[in-house]
Amino acid sequence: MAEKVKDGKEKKPKEPGKVRRWFKDFFSELKKVTWPKFSEVLKQTGIVLMVTVCFLLVMMLFDTLFGYLYKFLIGGLSSGETAEAVSAAVAMFLRGGGGIL
Repeated sequence: MAEKVKDGKEKKPKEPGKVRRWFKDFFSELKKVTWPKFSEVLKQTGIVLMVTVCFLLVMMLFDTLFGYLYKFLIGGLSSGETAEAVSAAVAMFLRGGGGIL
């Protein structure tokens, strides 16, 4: 029978050996694991590294292409023209004029 606590809830009785049973179950499940051979681990590690390097190269390619595109888009404007273009765009936006987007 469970004991009553101040809140009116019943207190669950403690099960003896719960921690010991957990470790016993843990190690019995660990014995069921099929561990890969060392050669399989090396092969799979190599595949993961190759995919990672390929992904890195693709990301570097995109970064370079977007960098060139950015330089191309802003390259035609000199610093004076850039300041004038920005101030004109801000003035148009503040006046409520559409056409920026």
